[in-house]
Amino acid sequence: MREVMAPDEKSRASLILGEVVRQTANNYPDPRYRPHSYKNLSSHYTIAGINPFPYEFWPTADGVGTKPELAERLFTESIINEGPAPEVFAGHGFDVLGMIDGDEGRFGRYMVGFAEVVDMNTAEEGVVEGLARGLKAAADEGEVAVLNGEVAELGYRTSGYGKVRLNWNAVGVSIFNPEKLILGEKLKPGQVVVALREKSIRSNGLSKARKILETAYLLSLGLSSKEKYLVEKLHEKGVIFDENKININDVLSDIFGHDALEQVLPPWHKLYSDITKQLLMPSKLYGPIIKEAQGKIDEPKRVKIIAAAHITGGGIPEKTMRMLKDKGLGIDLDPVFPDPEAITSLLRLASAFPEDVRKIVGINDFIACKEWNRGIGFILVVETKEEAKKLIEISDQKNCEAAIAGKITDKPIINWRGHTWEYQYPSK
Repeated sequence: MREVMAPDEKSRASLILGEVVRQTANNYPDPRYRPHSYKNLSSHYTIAGINPFPYEFWPTADGVGTKPELAERLFTESIINEGPAPEVFAGHGFDVLGMIDGDEGRFGRYMVGFAEVVDMNTAEEGVVEGLARGLKAAADEGEVAVLNGEVAELGYRTSGYGKVRLNWNAVGVSIFNPEKLILGEKLKPGQVVVALREKSIRSNGLSKARKILETAYLLSLGLSSKEKYLVEKLHEKGVIFDENKININDVLSDIFGHDALEQVLPPWHKLYSDITKQLLMPSKLYGPIIKEAQGKIDEPKRVKIIAAAHITGGGIPEKTMRMLKDKGLGIDLDPVFPDPEAITSLLRLASAFPEDVRKIVGINDFIACKEWNRGIGFILVVETKEEAKKLIEISDQKNCEAAIAGKITDKPIINWRGHTWEYQYPSK
């Protein structure tokens, strides 16, 4: 017997993403901390190393969350109507990198590269190519190298919507100079707050967004709940049961499994494709701004950053509280940037709900401030307005809008968009 060997679909997917490793190897501006490679004849990949000397090393992990469902829905619809449109997945490279990039930047650590893992039900080549294009673009903008990666083809164990479903996680590799860590130990009342703009919802708050879209879709059908919708769909398929005596989610799992969920879940993206596309806008990367402001790893600081907050899940109140709580201080913050378009659309849509439905969904302006970034994706605290102006100039050079947005106050109170949050600070 003789066999001509060729890569299977999963192997081709790994090769596609593996090419990004080669393409981004020299992305980090300082050549001392770029991955250096060693030849390995038994593998497509090279063995790469990064020497942090004389500084220190830190890894951080995060993921894209449930944001891929938006792309999965649009991709499934494109297959039906127009043919595959895998570019809807391209922005997720910015989303997965943005989560670890922002978390490292808020502590003053400098990410030099990252490794990523894509879990997919099926390694559809066009989708993987879309992911790879986005990954390359994000790594270039973030000035980091893709060090390694994996495509795991998991079949029904990867949940989601439609024919191609995925989850994406990454681990960032950072170096840091202990003298340049941003720890907030010099935080004081009166210091100036600089906000960096975000036009995306990032990878957080998607559960609330989906709830609003799902509710609007069900209301358009005259239905009062998701359960009634699912029961009707199941009845159409010949599945008859007493929905009052059985858990409908158990029925879906036991009878249909993940591969058929898109046949019964509410297709709200069909009615609200514009909002779905708005929610898909890629996340902004703030790490390069922090690196430049800090004078990179070993040059003099261009801006003395005292504290920082990455505004992801939890919004301004929760994330700024983390920055402030060790000192028992507060913040007065102005809405210097407009809401991302997706948030404006969601709030407009929810405003048309009957009052009792809005309460069930749990959405109003106060809750929106807790759930979403509301146009500010990153906060930096500096000593003076002169320092703030230097930071804004650096941000502009990195194609990110920035503005003076408020000040640090002497009480554990967060004032934001006409709302107030007070947290408990133990007396010393």
